[in-house]
Amino acid sequence: MDAWITGTEETGGAAALRAQVLQYLGPDMMLTVTDTSAADPLDWNFSFVRGYAMPTGFADILAFEEGRPFRDFADRRFVLDTLVAGRQRAIQQARPEIEPVDARLLHARIVGDRMILPDRNAGGRATWCVSLARVRCILPIAPSVSDLDATSLAILQLLREGFTASETGDRIGLSFRTVEHRLEKLKTAFGARSVAHLATLSVTAAMDQS
Repeated sequence: MDAWITGTEETGGAAALRAQVLQYLGPDMMLTVTDTSAADPLDWNFSFVRGYAMPTGFADILAFEEGRPFRDFADRRFVLDTLVAGRQRAIQQARPEIEPVDARLLHARIVGDRMILPDRNAGGRATWCVSLARVRCILPIAPSVSDLDATSLAILQLLREGFTASETGDRIGLSFRTVEHRLEKLKTAFGARSVAHLATLSVTAAMDQS
């Protein structure tokens, strides 16, 4: 931010900005540069300086192909609502755009925050934006599961709170084995690979309904 505020056209360009922040990046952060010189935002080119480096099963959705225009990206809604919209606001306001991010990208939900620094010395159309984003978490998109009865809802709530099957049974008046049987049925309904996965999917399902 300081480099953007104090920079000149020679010292505050995209290359200078990214060089100053690279050493401070953690593995949960992404630094990108977007060439915004084209009139149509879908023709803007997007390149990684540093990608997301945390271990994740969703690495494929974050592996955007270098130097390709936004129109080539598979998820057009994410491109327009998240990538293009934030950069357009920063360019139009001619100042940094700092905002939380909660967006769906293909089969995942990305939650985090970002700062977009626009080209401020172009004297006309902005030709670049630098974006620094921190990914707080990547969540799987849950399938729609309807008609859950009160017992299933109670088991899911207690699961999210960290209670074991035995503790859950004590609280709702069911045996340990009955709760475990219910959990197996819920795993099947949600397509969960484990109880931990079930807890996560039940949270994202509830978030999607809000």
